[in-house]
Amino acid sequence: MDESLKNKTVIVTGAAGDIGNACARAFLAAGANVVLADIAPIQLNSDACRYIPTDVASEDSIKNLIDATLAAFSGIDILVNNAAVIPPMTKVHETQAVDFDKLIAVNLRGPFLCSKYAYPHLRKTRGCIVNVSSMSGVCGEAGHAAYSASKGGLNGLTKAMAIDYGPDGIRCNAVCPSSVLTAATDKLINAAPDPQKVVAYRKRINLLGYTATPEQIASVVLFLCSPAAGFMTGAIVPVSGGSEIGYGVKFGVFEEGDVEHRF
Repeated sequence: MDESLKNKTVIVTGAAGDIGNACARAFLAAGANVVLADIAPIQLNSDACRYIPTDVASEDSIKNLIDATLAAFSGIDILVNNAAVIPPMTKVHETQAVDFDKLIAVNLRGPFLCSKYAYPHLRKTRGCIVNVSSMSGVCGEAGHAAYSASKGGLNGLTKAMAIDYGPDGIRCNAVCPSSVLTAATDKLINAAPDPQKVVAYRKRINLLGYTATPEQIASVVLFLCSPAAGFMTGAIVPVSGGSEIGYGVKFGVFEEGDVEHRF
């Protein structure tokens, strides 16, 4: 086992979700201490884990997360800002302001506040931040204007923090998945008029011909936190199966009506 992350203390927000859970398990396997931060209860069978109930839309809840982490493990080495919400598909003129505000509160303000309050402790350890973003924030996505805006903002925040905190030895990067096999997306797929068409579409948009697993996303997060990525900061890293590349490719793989099933 690579012991470069052994005994490091890692906060993973949104740890009850599939990607967050995969990240937590990957860090545990690497020998790290892991704080599981989520509204929903979660338990992993390890003495190196602590569950701290956290609502990243609440500043007081985030302050408690940092304080409780320090009480449990005495320091913070890594922050993984993974918590996010995915809304129903709407265009700008169809999106309610309250729904937009919730997206920004969780997907952008949450990582901002977690980073803000973790910063003094990451400065002491010369630690790192990884933001779990999305290709929607890089390329845009039909029917997901508010979600794309929140993730585009997160990518900008990633670069700005990399600039500001590089002199402190803090690295800050983002991973950008495209389609991932998660319970949240399964729920949306099963609610679609033709679930099998959606599954086939999600495979087609990735040049490798299949949809990513949460573990594949987690492996990149782990890499970005390791010494192997020690000279990477400010990077917006696609973990996308090549879904965004290739001149003219979109015209060859999208069928009429597919735009209705982009999630």
